[in-house]
Amino acid sequence: MRDFREYGIKAKLSAIGRIFCVDSCKGGVGKTTVASILSLVLKEENYSVGLLDLDFHGPTCHIVLGVPKFEYEEERGIKPYIHMGIRFASIYPFVEDRYIALRGRDLSNAITEFVSIINWGELDILIIDMPPGMGDTFLDTIRYMPMAEHIIVTTGSRLSTATVSRLIAYLLDQKYKVAGVIENMKIDEIGHAKNLAQQYGIKYLGAIPYDESIEEVMGKPKKLLETKVAEAIRKVASGIL
Repeated sequence: MRDFREYGIKAKLSAIGRIFCVDSCKGGVGKTTVASILSLVLKEENYSVGLLDLDFHGPTCHIVLGVPKFEYEEERGIKPYIHMGIRFASIYPFVEDRYIALRGRDLSNAITEFVSIINWGELDILIIDMPPGMGDTFLDTIRYMPMAEHIIVTTGSRLSTATVSRLIAYLLDQKYKVAGVIENMKIDEIGHAKNLAQQYGIKYLGAIPYDESIEEVMGKPKKLLETKVAEAIRKVASGIL
């Protein structure tokens, strides 16, 4: 028996032009930073943009963007919070800094319920900071959004690319769209990430350099847009649009 909330999710996403899921199998590769700055870059190009933070155990997009303490307006669900012209939604206002002691089906149900009540309206692009890994929450989310395009974030290390390789193989086997691979925090000329893209016949969307100054401008969107990271993400954006 199908979950009625699936119909609600499809209805609420029906007026969105393109959906990009920002994925990674390993923590610490900068997935949230990439997703957040990508939303800023696209808004800078005058697209109507939404950003959805689905990392329930560690929602931090609001920190990257400097979103103040906020509450949602209710209107047959909830309306995304507007920040820097971006429509933003995150579980954070419901839990704040408390831990979320959920797992398995309970966590999947929480994500499904949350996604089904967000009224995005018309958008050109929705960016989703996905749950890390390939557990129930990730698999349920992509099942509800078969039209989404997946941006894979990895570092250039052999450990990271080996783990991400399994994710790419799964997405391609299941006929999901893979927009390409981003190599984040690049510090050398080793080409594991580029080789990975070539191996699977997908786009290598480019490298984002390691920038130690990025920490200093977290929470300052205008300053973030002046960084080398944002400059590299602009090139990434041109490769997916």
